[in-house]
Amino acid sequence: MTKKAPLFSLKYLLHDMFKWFMSWKCLLFWRIKAYYDGPEAKKKIKRGAVVVSNHVAFVDPFVTQGLIWYRRFHFLAMDELMRSKFSKWWYRHVFLTEPISRTAPSLKTIQYCTKLVSNGNLVCLFPEGHIKTDEKVVDDFKGGAILIAYRAKAPIIPIYHRKRKSIWNRTRMVVGKPINPYEIIGPTISQAKIAELSKQLADYTSYLETLIN
Repeated sequence: MTKKAPLFSLKYLLHDMFKWFMSWKCLLFWRIKAYYDGPEAKKKIKRGAVVVSNHVAFVDPFVTQGLIWYRRFHFLAMDELMRSKFSKWWYRHVFLTEPISRTAPSLKTIQYCTKLVSNGNLVCLFPEGHIKTDEKVVDDFKGGAILIAYRAKAPIIPIYHRKRKSIWNRTRMVVGKPINPYEIIGPTISQAKIAELSKQLADYTSYLETLIN
């Protein structure tokens, strides 16, 4: 079982100040309506976990943070967003975001995220790897989320996000039941097992859309 992350840390002071300054504005703007796939999905996330969601807009990290407002998030984002020294500093210290290559994710990044989750943090990924125009169809998931959660022996929290059609509509999101890759795969992992579980995770995330009224 992963640790509980500290509620307050000087290391994250800049991020926490920015987060709490923006949170109420985000909540008012998106007016998130949350749905849950049963009582287990509704429980507060108190320990380290990997959060995955379909990807429908550039602002998805902010919306996901608004859904699980009571926790601090770490994110992975495409390295092309962090080309300058200032952008790297801003993303890492304000948004707690690490760069990752779209074509060749590094083992170092996987190890870093695994350590974060093991120490009680939430790491959020959008494993489709790109923004979708048709959010009702969830594309294949890349295997990074499975590998991080497996190595940390932590659960994956699946989320489905339905993009609203107008600012006058509420944003609707569904939280799924936790999935623990280590408990499913067992002590021996392989690329085939990662690919199979990634497909099941994508299918389950797509199913969550049906729970929205």
